[in-house]
Amino acid sequence: MEILLGSAQEVGLLVRAARKAERLRQDDAAGAIGVSDVFLWKLEKGAPGVRLEKLLQVFRALGIKLYAEVSDAAASEYRALTHPNPDKPRRRRRTKTDPLA
Repeated sequence: MEILLGSAQEVGLLVRAARKAERLRQDDAAGAIGVSDVFLWKLEKGAPGVRLEKLLQVFRALGIKLYAEVSDAAASEYRALTHPNPDKPRRRRRTKTDPLA
């Protein structure tokens, strides 16, 4: 099932729902995931400023998959960045010390 998330509070509610669906207490889940009780509590409350890497760690542990809906142009650019074409010559990046800049 897809759930559209538009705020930190909605992300927190989803994490809490996934944890409860696994019948895990907050402190037990935090220990199993490798985050602090306080972090998981703040996350579930929708506190701002959560580190993305820790959020993704919690998502992975609770079986939450994250997808991004993007334009075709953005998807094409993403594919080019993640799967560069070895036959295509790479452009040189100019720097301030580069005489061609």
